[in-house]
Amino acid sequence: MRFCALVLVGLAVGGAWAAAPAAAALKKTMPDAPAAKGPEKAAAAPAADASKSPAEGARDAQGMSLLVMPITAEDEKLRVGIREALNFKAKRLGATVYDPASVAEVMGLETCSLATPTEQLALLGRKKFEADIVVVGTVTGNTTSCQIHLKAVYTADLKNPLVIEKTYSCPEPQFRGIEMARAVYDIFGMLQPDDPLRALRQDPEIARRWKDGPNLVKNPGFEVASAAGTGPANWNPTGKLGTGGTVTWLTNPDGQGKVIRYEMDQEVAGGYGMAYYSDWIQIEPGATYRFSCRYKSMAPTVKVFLKGYHEFPPQEGFPAQRRETYRRQVHPAGAKKAWNYVEADFIPLALKPTQMPTWLKVDLFAYWPEGVVFWDDIVLKKVRDAPPGGPAKTEK
Repeated sequence: MRFCALVLVGLAVGGAWAAAPAAAALKKTMPDAPAAKGPEKAAAAPAADASKSPAEGARDAQGMSLLVMPITAEDEKLRVGIREALNFKAKRLGATVYDPASVAEVMGLETCSLATPTEQLALLGRKKFEADIVVVGTVTGNTTSCQIHLKAVYTADLKNPLVIEKTYSCPEPQFRGIEMARAVYDIFGMLQPDDPLRALRQDPEIARRWKDGPNLVKNPGFEVASAAGTGPANWNPTGKLGTGGTVTWLTNPDGQGKVIRYEMDQEVAGGYGMAYYSDWIQIEPGATYRFSCRYKSMAPTVKVFLKGYHEFPPQEGFPAQRRETYRRQVHPAGAKKAWNYVEADFIPLALKPTQMPTWLKVDLFAYWPEGVVFWDDIVLKKVRDAPPGGPAKTEK
């Protein structure tokens, strides 16, 4: 099965627009790499098998079209930002996306939302825009913390259209781009790619350093107690976080040794989530590092942030301080209620050569839905030195 066009209701993207065969001079922008099916509109694909899921059928964005129509949100910045994130990712994956101004012209006074009947959405996408997937959605929350609910309607079968529905939680602003990229992969039925650096760095020397090199994380298994004896040394203090979250240092309920346990209620999980930081780790900008850890989530979504800091000198009356200039995001995708292992490579750099990160902290993060998470065996090793002459300058 193959779906050929995607209509995301509520999104937009900039770029050069090319004419497409729809009413009112509807315009679309082509993907970054030209699709194999022509410069304007992808040729119609065979009718999709509605008995299959999107993950079984699409698996590719090349040659598909993305039509964008307004998502429901009280904040205009959220509507625009979510539009840009979804369309940008779809375009980068090889899809064609529509000019939102042209879409508005074609729609006129007609509107659609999550309340619009599924069959009507499918008919709209197929007949009015020659599209194969319509996505409607709504945003609850604000620009600091929000949840984005999307419904994708596949138009291959107008009488019995296939539908997928999912909510994406964004407890902090930086999660919107991450979650909307994940949404695009979900809609196209594509698996998110594995860490590209790991595939590029497979050589005996890196394998040797990963096996035998020193772990830069102090107290990586949480075995050594702090001076107070209430938590692990070289990590954040444990205890109550706000009104509905607790970090506990305890014996592994599934085995030996110590672990860190998060427990958070619905308010914390749907708000800022929970984070637990390592002590400072000195790093070499431009070197290649490999991170790994084990985790067990009973329900919440887990992520790891590897945050690089540059040490800024005193200025304008302010003391010297370390500020974040680099961030690597790791997105574990293991099964719930089981111990999982995640590994990722990264090269800490900064946009400005004068702000290269020389310090790093590991941030173990979890958020929606509510529940319990366990963490253990945090590892960070340098597996390749920076190139001679220092790291190359980066560009935006």
